[in-house]
Amino acid sequence: MTEASDPSWAPLSIFHFTVGASNFEDSLAFYQKIGFKLLRDNRDIVWPDYVAVQFGLERAQGRGALLGLGEGPEHTRLDLIEWCEPLADPPSALPLQQRVPRIIALRTRNVRAAYAALCADGIEFITPPRGPDAPTGIEAVVCCRDPDGLIVELIEYMPGVLGSKIEHLETRS
Repeated sequence: MTEASDPSWAPLSIFHFTVGASNFEDSLAFYQKIGFKLLRDNRDIVWPDYVAVQFGLERAQGRGALLGLGEGPEHTRLDLIEWCEPLADPPSALPLQQRVPRIIALRTRNVRAAYAALCADGIEFITPPRGPDAPTGIEAVVCCRDPDGLIVELIEYMPGVLGSKIEHLETRS
């Protein structure tokens, strides 16, 4: 049954998302620099056997941490994992500019101030912030990469705008 036909259940929100790390310490430092707080350090935890079964794997073990962004019980959580079993696929030999991007976007207050502070803290950005762009409702947007090449987009919308207004963009025929 689907949610529409059975009102007794409904997805509520994303509880956490998982980001793979080739070097746990480097990735943990990066995500803490951009504002995530360490909620639980799981780097030395032995995972129970049911984790592998639940994920459809023969074995599952990793070094990880649960990180949080925002305040309150429903804040965004990131499960950072350096996989030990199974081992992660080897990185692509293609240059970053030719790979299909993997992206997470973080709604950010004052993107330009974040950019300046993070640059001073050693974070490298792909380009300087872009915006404002009134037609889309974007005040400012800028992207950097985590240690494994995942694009982290910091985006700030204009007051009263909840998401990009893209209705004016050209459509493919």
